[in-house]
Amino acid sequence: MSIHIYSVSEQGVGAFDGGKFVEQRAISFPGEKTAVDRVGPLFYWAWGKATDVSEIGMHPHKAFEIVTYVIDGLVEHRDSLGSLETVTNGGAQVIQAGSGIYHAEAFRRAGSEAMQIWFEPHLSETGKKPAAYHQYQHELFPVSQAAGATVKKVIGGEAPIQLDTDARMYDWEIEPGASFSYELELGRRMAFLVIRGEGVGSVVREEQGLEQERKTLSHKDFVVAQAAGEGEALHLVAGSEQALRIIAIDVPEDPGYALYRK
Repeated sequence: MSIHIYSVSEQGVGAFDGGKFVEQRAISFPGEKTAVDRVGPLFYWAWGKATDVSEIGMHPHKAFEIVTYVIDGLVEHRDSLGSLETVTNGGAQVIQAGSGIYHAEAFRRAGSEAMQIWFEPHLSETGKKPAAYHQYQHELFPVSQAAGATVKKVIGGEAPIQLDTDARMYDWEIEPGASFSYELELGRRMAFLVIRGEGVGSVVREEQGLEQERKTLSHKDFVVAQAAGEGEALHLVAGSEQALRIIAIDVPEDPGYALYRK
């Protein structure tokens, strides 16, 4: 398996509302500084924080599936469908933009922190569907605990968010000194952001128990990992001082349809 780490200095930046909301962009829009252009159908990924109450005004979207995942704070959504909703810590807002929608976002608490992630479905098909908005509070997501790790499923599988795009999303928190493993599938890629703490990431061949490609993970790192063979797992170990928290997304390398050329 390969593990590629992109430090915060290799990622893009963005700002809204006069700099009151600042983003770290692991995957940016075309023409902007970015760690990588895309990871399969994962088209855009920004992690932002509000230094003050702030707003991103009404703007259009079409065809893409856009997920806002709230790490902390209070995020308000309003759109051309008539929606006016707020979501708090651990909740998510999902726009399936379809044939077109306008929306605005407001961060109603200083310190509000959120991810905005764009997934690319089959655009020529989803662009014909009516736009839709859905909201999910933290309590709706399945959370499990085992051996010092908390696993929250956000998209796909048992999670309430089901997209047209083939994607799985997780919020992992690993206690200080504890470890966690995630099985990797051939033909898929795992991308993740280290949003708290630090630790070590490596590849383990499960049958032999052999560890390889051991790499240090630092706060704000963006990482892309991919299996080279059957029976490989991503193995994570948190540092001894602080829990390691990671937002992770698993997508196919080739979704089976042509992707937008960035």
